[in-house]
Amino acid sequence: MRLHWEPASHTGWDVTAHLGLATTEVHLASWPAAPDDWPHLVRPTLHEVLGLCAALSVATAALDLSHRLAHI
Repeated sequence: MRLHWEPASHTGWDVTAHLGLATTEVHLASWPAAPDDWPHLVRPTLHEVLGLCAALSVATAALDLSHRLAHI
């Protein structure tokens, strides 16, 4: 996961979040002109993405195991 932030044109920060995958990068979210306490805005979204990544990892492991058991 990659966060990028830079000063907004008028006030606050322009913040974007991206998820790097094996073959591409996915734009997760943008927070234009986020206030100075922007980490409090961004944290819930990043927490959800980390949960999604963990769930995908478990699902992948379950599918791999199922595939191996089917070929025994």
